[in-house]
Amino acid sequence: MNRHAIVTWSAAVLLSSASISQAAGISLFSEDFEGYSSFPNQAPYGDPINAGIPKISEGANGIWYGARFETPDNGTINQDLAVQKYGGGSNNTHTGRAEDDAGLLIKLDTTGLQDIRLDFDWRTFSASTRDRFVVGYRTAPIADFGTCTGEGEAGCFADLRYSLPWYTTQRGTPVLTGNWSELLRNTRSNSWTTESFTLDASANNQSEIWIAFWLDNGEGDYAKIDNISVYGTAIVPLPAAVWLFGSGLLGLAGVVRRKQFAWPTRRS
Repeated sequence: MNRHAIVTWSAAVLLSSASISQAAGISLFSEDFEGYSSFPNQAPYGDPINAGIPKISEGANGIWYGARFETPDNGTINQDLAVQKYGGGSNNTHTGRAEDDAGLLIKLDTTGLQDIRLDFDWRTFSASTRDRFVVGYRTAPIADFGTCTGEGEAGCFADLRYSLPWYTTQRGTPVLTGNWSELLRNTRSNSWTTESFTLDASANNQSEIWIAFWLDNGEGDYAKIDNISVYGTAIVPLPAAVWLFGSGLLGLAGVVRRKQFAWPTRRS
């Protein structure tokens, strides 16, 4: 391979590698609940759980929030959330769980990122035909929450029934306000399903977005989630040093090319 070909090939590889690096996903959140080791409760009978919102001190990877979206049959938000020891069906690992119009939420900062992608596994258990597992996101702050360090303190919970309504009418029609965007609303399923969604452009480059997983309806009926991952890609340009180096290589290729085609020096 001649010098011109080598330089051109090197420049192409460099720029291609840089582009691939920029396109690689940047992790914003990841949770599989496998950090949990204690399941002192049972609900329903025979299903070991760690009752209440997932906590970092007990094994959660990140900060979880809890919210109420519609009027429940009874109980508090925290009483309607849990980490279950066995997901059931094809999943014998730990899972997050919600019931009775309560849900688990995560807060993300997507500043400098685009193409926000959400992946997760889900199923329902003991769900009736009126129950719906619901997933969606909001691209603005939620003032109802307070300070939350991931330990289930008061600031980790919010009743959103009146401030940010997201409910179903008696005819089964979803009603969303306050910048909620619904990704999934599905009926009962005792089989695990893997989902992947790319959020729309409104979620790009935001200082605060929220993703919610909740069960519409259902006291004693459960929505389970597992293997939650959120990724984004950088929207900043390639580092200047990469462009300069690449430009230098391409410039060198031009010099080599000019030398190859230069007229021979005339001898006297």
